[in-house]
This record gives sequence, structure tokens and C-alpha cells, in this order.
Amino acid sequence: MTITCIPKSLCSWDFQVSGISTGLATLTFDFFSEQGSVFIGGTEYSVRKHGLFSGHWSLERGGEIFVDAKKPSAMFRSFELRAGDIQLTLKAHSAFTRSYDIVTDGAVAGTIKPAHAFTRRAFIECNEPVPEIAQLFAFWLVVLTWRQAARNNNASPGMNASV
Repeated sequence: MTITCIPKSLCSWDFQVSGISTGLATLTFDFFSEQGSVFIGGTEYSVRKHGLFSGHWSLERGGEIFVDAKKPSAMFRSFELRAGDIQLTLKAHSAFTRSYDIVTDGAVAGTIKPAHAFTRRAFIECNEPVPEIAQLFAFWLVVLTWRQAARNNNASPGMNASV
């Protein structure tokens, strides 16, 4: 199954998502923080960062955590995710690309990759049963890393491009 993620506008880091079971989803980012939200099928989930300098985020609604993510090292582009009983690792495919692998039980279960080098438009493809909510939160984390790189001027030209 392929999920398509398209920026809402040329200068926006917010995304419209299609190809999920509920039809459409929206990912939003707070302008000044590493928080935001994920809207799926009319339900809003908040992305909360646990402490200003922490590498810990959660996707939650009504006080219940649906997906939890921790960044084990500031030096590497990877996250450890937990969605219920499912443990996932989200890690950069290589040091030279913006693509990420979703790994479970030591095997690649899916990928998140830009459509091409000069765009933020992206695709999520999972061949293993990874919950859609975990896939969307993983993409939210990937976009967070792209946004940080663009703000630090360490981005390739594709990081600042949109569609």
C-alpha cells in the first residue's frame, strides 16, 4: 500500500495525506516548536515533545498515548517507536539521502521517501502490517528532520523545494 504525502503549499511544512483507510489525513507543525498534530478521519491527535531538549515525542489524544518515539542519539537520524506492542525503528536509509526505512524485528517493513531530489512530496510504502497511525507519525518525524535541516542551512536544494 502506498500513502502519498503532499505539502499544503509552496512554503508550508504541513501535509495532506491520501491513500489511507479513512481517506485523507493532515499533518501540521507548530511554527516555533517541535510539536504539532495529525488529523486522521476527523480525529485530531496531538504530537507532544517531552521537554525542550529531550528527544522524546508522543502522539496522543485525550491523555492516551498511541505512538511513542525516542531519538536515541542527536548524532544520528533515527528514532525508536512503540505503537502498542509493536516496536519500530525509523532510520535514515543512508547518510546521503532523505529516505528513511521503517524496521521491525530486524527487517525493513517499509520506506518513507521523497518523490525525487527536489521535492518535499513523499511516499510511505509498507509491506508489513505497520499501523497507519504509526506510519503517519513516522512521516511526521521525518518531516521534522527535513525541516530542521532546512532551517540549519544544511539542506540539499530539494529540502527547500515543495511540490
